[in-house]
Amino acid sequence: MNAPEEQLDLSIIPTHLAIKAMRDSGYRTTAHAIAELIDNSQQAKAKEICVFCFESAEVVAERTSRRVKKIAVLDDGEGMSADILSMALQFGNGTRLEDRSGIGRFGMGLPNASISQARRVDIWTWKNGLTNALHSYLDIEKIQDRELTKVPAPTHKALPDSVLGAHEITSQSGTLVVWTELDPTRLTWRGAKATLSNTERLVGRIHRRFVNQGNLVVRLITVLDDETDCETLVRPNDPLYLMSDTSTPAPFDEKPMFGPIGRTEAFAIEYGGATHEVRVKLSLATRETLDQSSGLQRGDTKYGKHAAGNVGVSLVRAGRELTIDRGWAIAYDPRERWWGAEVDFPPALDEIFGVTNNKQEATIFSSLANFRLEEDAEQGESIVQYRQRLKEYGDPRAELIEVAEYLQRQLKHLRGLVKEQGKGRRSTATRHNDADDVTQRASDGFKRRAEDGYAVPTDSEAISDEDLDEIKADLENKRYDEPEASKIVDQIRANDLKCVFLRANQDSSAFFSVEEKPGGLTEIVFNQRHPAFEVVWGTLEASIDIDQLSSRELLENIESAHDAMKLLFAAWARYEVEESIRGRDKFRKIRQDWGIIASQFLQPDDFED
Repeated sequence: MNAPEEQLDLSIIPTHLAIKAMRDSGYRTTAHAIAELIDNSQQAKAKEICVFCFESAEVVAERTSRRVKKIAVLDDGEGMSADILSMALQFGNGTRLEDRSGIGRFGMGLPNASISQARRVDIWTWKNGLTNALHSYLDIEKIQDRELTKVPAPTHKALPDSVLGAHEITSQSGTLVVWTELDPTRLTWRGAKATLSNTERLVGRIHRRFVNQGNLVVRLITVLDDETDCETLVRPNDPLYLMSDTSTPAPFDEKPMFGPIGRTEAFAIEYGGATHEVRVKLSLATRETLDQSSGLQRGDTKYGKHAAGNVGVSLVRAGRELTIDRGWAIAYDPRERWWGAEVDFPPALDEIFGVTNNKQEATIFSSLANFRLEEDAEQGESIVQYRQRLKEYGDPRAELIEVAEYLQRQLKHLRGLVKEQGKGRRSTATRHNDADDVTQRASDGFKRRAEDGYAVPTDSEAISDEDLDEIKADLENKRYDEPEASKIVDQIRANDLKCVFLRANQDSSAFFSVEEKPGGLTEIVFNQRHPAFEVVWGTLEASIDIDQLSSRELLENIESAHDAMKLLFAAWARYEVEESIRGRDKFRKIRQDWGIIASQFLQPDDFED
């Protein structure tokens, strides 16, 4: 029988139940939650922020370990009145809900970030000296037990001795946020060292502009058993590597590691009755990163490993980084670390970019990383027509397609420049008209088979300029840009090639296709949409430029490709088994004949007369 209606909680959002869901609000790490509090401090015009990790030594399984017991963030900002303090602890409330001029806006940061890591958060804030500090709190246990249904009214209360003893507070205004009853299942790191080192890297990147310009100082302080153990200043962590005096390892800590590529491109976007600007900035590693005087390849250097942590497109909102969007990078290619890209946009475009309320994602912009007009548009629809159709449907992507297409083109150009840097270091580098060794060997194999009595009609065809023009047009249809298509055509002409290796997006389940072209040319076209392409072609192609990789990455690439080749042959074996009813001997003969031809291509000297 149902309980009496007066005993039911008919709230649209029952607080004691909703608090559980709010704790899982999507903060990737403890460092991201701390960064949210730093956002609030910066928005309150703080010039100095201190992050404290209070830890103690405890014995676990006969081993003494240091464990974080409390985390606090102190700032010298404007402080809050009693009313604003109460609002700051409410979910979805705040003083900047309609403010599009700064970092904050969503009214979720302080309480969400806090309860994502701790079961209790206390706040002290003051405007006229510490003696006037106001205090309030949230307590998960009390909320779940329905003892706490409203934000406790602020009262005057002294700051905790643990903080006062760890750092001298001289500011006449400020705020202190303290997390206690930390949830060990939610903390990303157990010790202060790991927590603060990861916070330094993340905060240094998120707030790099403010720190670099000298507008913000962030101190990271470890307190062990009530004694200050160490203190670190956060330095800028610039994923474009265009700043000086950063956390990048030497020799690029005092000078930029990358150089700018082109000028900053600006795009005007009409939204909400106003025109807003989106700016795209690009950078590329300098040739100095290739210096091997240390005896290390650049992927093995400390600065190379630092760059590996900053792969992707940096999305910056109101001077503060939202995220490094890795969807724009080629995941399997370690060379992606050697370019940088930044997209800067104002908070007024939050809905267009799809900014989440924890300020960690821009979902709509991220979805355009793999945008292809020919795949998304209707047949015969131009880019202008496609954008207009999206606008009519109210699709926010319409405003960002121009930015996305520009970024895709530029990233392809940057990748080409990175490859050229690597080729410049290899003795096997070829001239513009020279075919690479494996293409030349494959072409020679085609000719040798014809000479050995296995000729086909196209073997005798001579390629003409008209044939080459047709081949070039087809290459451009396969999304090769004009310089790359011209280079391939020049190599075909100069080396009388009979076959070439290409890649393209194909609507097929096949890993590759064989296409016969005019002039007796055979194209082996690998399907970029097939899973095998990434793990075989991609990893091996990346491994060619060994100076770009660390030894571990090189081995991982080789192992990945090796495993993928085994799986490809396993797939063929299963195909044989399933088709055996129709005649196993047919496949045995195909395997034998293909094996002979493969041997002739791989070891031609063994088959000479």
